[in-house]
Formats: sequence, structure tokens, C-alpha cells
Amino acid sequence: MVVTAVIAGDEMKFLLGSREITSDEYDVYSEKSPLGSAVMGAKIGDTVSYTAPNGKEIKVEIKDAKPY
Repeated sequence: MVVTAVIAGDEMKFLLGSREITSDEYDVYSEKSPLGSAVMGAKIGDTVSYTAPNGKEIKVEIKDAKPY
């Protein structure tokens, strides 16, 4: 999936899937990563959060999600 989200105030697009997927256009996050785990199952318009490696809580608002 190509996910568009506002993460810590910045809009970004990324691929949610296997790390084996390579993309010159998007960063790839696995479903097991902190960000991937947070957005799995979320719907467009939902706001979720995850804990960054530095311990900071990061809010993520899902704007769009489309098949890659």
C-alpha cells in the first residue's frame, strides 16, 4: 500500500509492505516496524501513534491509502 499520512506535522507518502520491495520514489516500512504497526488496520481519517526509538510519542494521521 502507498500510504499518505501526516507524521509529526509533516505530510509524507510511504510504502507499507515487505522490506524486499524497493522503491526509488518512496521509503518502505514493514508491517512490523513501529510506524507500520501503528497504521495497520487504521482507516483514512484515523489518527494513531507510535513510540519512536528515542521514546517520543509520534502522532500519525492517515490521509490516504492505495494499492501499490
